[in-house]
This record gives sequence, structure tokens and C-alpha cells, in this order.
Amino acid sequence: MATILSKVLQKPTIISIIGSSIKVAHPDISKNPSTTLASPIAAAATAMTVLDNNGFIDDDWFISGYVGTQEAEECDVNGAVTRGTSLTVTNTLKFDHEVNGPIVKIYERAIKIFGAATDGGAGTLISSIDGITTPVVDGFNIQWNRQFTEYTIQSTDTAYAYYYVEFTDGTTESAKSDYVAATGLASNSVMYMVNQALDVTDTELDDKDITLPQCVRWTDNAQVEITQFMFLEPASGRYTQRDWDFEVSEDITTLSISENENRYSIAGLSMKYGHDKSIISITLGSEKPLEKITIQDMENLLINSPRTNLAAQAVATDTSITVDSNVEFEEAGILYVGSDQITYTGKTGTTTFTGIPATGDGSITETHAIDAPVWQNAAPGTPIKYAIFNGYIIFNTPPESSIDGYPIKTKFFKKLSSLVDASDTTEVTFSNIMQNYIASKIELRKGNTESATYFKKEFDKGLLDNAISNSVPTQDYYTYYNFVQ
Repeated sequence: MATILSKVLQKPTIISIIGSSIKVAHPDISKNPSTTLASPIAAAATAMTVLDNNGFIDDDWFISGYVGTQEAEECDVNGAVTRGTSLTVTNTLKFDHEVNGPIVKIYERAIKIFGAATDGGAGTLISSIDGITTPVVDGFNIQWNRQFTEYTIQSTDTAYAYYYVEFTDGTTESAKSDYVAATGLASNSVMYMVNQALDVTDTELDDKDITLPQCVRWTDNAQVEITQFMFLEPASGRYTQRDWDFEVSEDITTLSISENENRYSIAGLSMKYGHDKSIISITLGSEKPLEKITIQDMENLLINSPRTNLAAQAVATDTSITVDSNVEFEEAGILYVGSDQITYTGKTGTTTFTGIPATGDGSITETHAIDAPVWQNAAPGTPIKYAIFNGYIIFNTPPESSIDGYPIKTKFFKKLSSLVDASDTTEVTFSNIMQNYIASKIELRKGNTESATYFKKEFDKGLLDNAISNSVPTQDYYTYYNFVQ
């Protein structure tokens, strides 16, 4: 028998904290099952006729009326539903509802408000609702007749440094909202910028055209447009993508030197670009920054230095070793494995080196694990050059044991985190222009083309002004070398 999964409640969003007032955005009900009234229903009536009752079952809760209007109210289905046009509801309707009025199923019915001493810390449920100090089990009812739900902190409540909320259906709770300081949303938060845009366009959020999720997406689009801005370089006369000071990041923990390993994946770094343009500089421990060269020049430096890896553990007194491939290596010579300088006199097949002394000069003196690098004509040392290729940092020299474990300090242009929640904050240092982008989208959605054009021009002007004045650290430039072939 198939398992019927319960509806996962949405994560709520605190849209403002001003003084003692906490405002919480309604859940997005635009995708919920819905229908419309096929005939009027009077207050306290129980027989409801709709166009189609598909998607509703006994004990479902719904909103009758348009959210944000005075007569929008919550009610529930009170009886088995047979596919058709009839719904039996409880006699709790307080208003008459006209034909064609919306009926929308809801899952989130109330809000639990918590206070916390620290951002992300343990929360305490606030139990005084509307001045009545009692334990709140089902929470503070969502105010569907308003554009948002507002709770006023009571004089009997404990004051907290941070607040967060949860939606509840009376039985289960949603994920926590982001924590918001009692002093209010930061000026670089999505909701702050959305509120500014709503203010300048004299607009209120609704559940159809100007929804909060849509405004969050517009804010993220504004951030993307900033980070992808093409700037005209006066010297070259060419357009290049602008890099910003707020995109600069340094990672000193993800990568560290492993003896004899000269290739390190940078896939774990969230970089702005998918290639070497993201990298600003590379430093090993406290050494000076390395020189950057092209991958072609790096290949020239390592052209006679074949490298493979151990295919089996090698230990002291072994007279042969097995590797992934020996085909590029000389018939006899010297191998560098860890701190050992190993001599061999022959090769067997494509994977074995033979003729290694059991003891003395050229012998294996320590244990080397599977996959340990094996080099020829490349004595371990301290790298002084690097190249970026195919998602890897490549050093010109296999690192010696004395720098094993050194952090590979990587300074780079990072990819900013997407803005997906109204409480998210942007790292753009001139976020004040982003409200103009949001305002242009709001006005365009409202059909006000002239106003939309005005706000977009204001955004573009602010973006250009900041592009001219913003400065970033100088990147490593390629050092080119000529090699005699």
C-alpha cells in the first residue's frame, strides 16, 4: 500500500520588527487546491456550493474570501466529501460571501512566536497573546483578513534580543524562520529592500500579482545583475565583467599541502567563475605568494617529469613496487616517493618497477600508502609557481616533507549566495540601489511602464556609479617563459 505523505508546512518569514510590533508574512497559498463559490453563502450557514470540490476532504481548513480583505475568514470542511459541488462546513462563518468568491485550502493556520537571547540560540515560546497570559498550544492565529499577521509584544512578555517564528497546523510545526534582531531587519536584508520598494511604489503585497516569493526572486535577480555587470574598460575599449570588493574571499582551511602532491582540486571553493579568472592569489603557509603561469608553461616545466601513483603499499626492504603506470618512465633510474629517493634497474609490464635495493642507498626506508605520488626527474621542494587548469591548482614542484600540512591560502572572487528567503542578507555593499530594481519590476507588473522605466534607470545609474568607484585587489597576472626545445 502506498504511503500518503503529509503536507510539509512552509518556512515562515518575519517581514519586520518595529518597536513592539512583529509582522509575519502569510504563507504562499497560490498553489494550494482552490475553487470558487457557485452560489452565495450566508454567515453561519453550513451548506456550501462550489464549482468543484475536488482537492477537499473532511476536516480540511480553508479561507473564504480574498486574503487581505476584511471579510476573509477561516473555516473547515465538516463532513465527508463526494466529488461534485457540495461542501458541508462548520457554522463559524461570520460574514456573508458572494458568488464567485474564492475558497482556498490552507495548511498553515497559526504562528508560534519565540524569543531568544542569541542569534540561533534556544528559543522560549511567548505565551501572552492579545494580552491573555496562557500557554499557547496552537499559536497565534494567522490574520487572513490583513496583508500580514501582526503580533504586539505585551508588557508582560520578556524582552529578547532576537525573535523567530514557526507555522503550525495545530499538530505539527514548520521549520523555524530566520532569527531577526529585536532592533529590526538589517538594511541589507531582502525584506528591508522589498519594504522600501513597496513604499516608493505605494504597493502592498498580495497573494496573486505582487507576492512575497516573487519579490524575493526579484531581489535575487538584482544581485545577479550587479555581479554580472559588464564594465567598459577605458584603456582597451572592451567590455569586461566587473569584479567587486565584496566578492573577494580567502580560504585557508579547505586545501593543505600533501607531500609530493602537486595537484589540488578547487571544486570545493564557491568561485564566481568556473575557471582561473576567479583566483586572485595563491600562498603556501606564510611564504610569499606564488607566481602564476599558464598551463602551457607549466606543462613545459614538467615535460620530462613523469608522475604516477602507487597501486599497492610499499614498505622498507621491498625490491619492487607496483604503480598505476610506468610507461612514461625511463627503463632504469631514480624515483621520488615521499622522502625516499629510490633507484630501480628495470620495469616489468606496464605497472612494476624492479631492481630496488633492499637496504642502503636507493632503498625504500619508510611505508608509503596506496595512491602516494611517484615522480621522476622532479625532486621534492617548495613550489614557487602555479597554474590553474580544469578545476585544479597545479604546482611546478612536488612539495617536500618540510611543508607537508601547510595551508594553501587561496584568495579568490566568490560566488554570492542566492537570496531565497526574505530574511536573507546580501553582501552587496551598495544594496540601497536594489530597491529600485524591485520597484521597477513591481511597476511593470502593475502595468506602469513609465514608472518601471524610471526605477530601472535609477538602478542602472547607481550600478554604474559604483562600478566606477569600486576597487578590488590586483590579481596575479601570468608570467610567461620561453623554453628552448
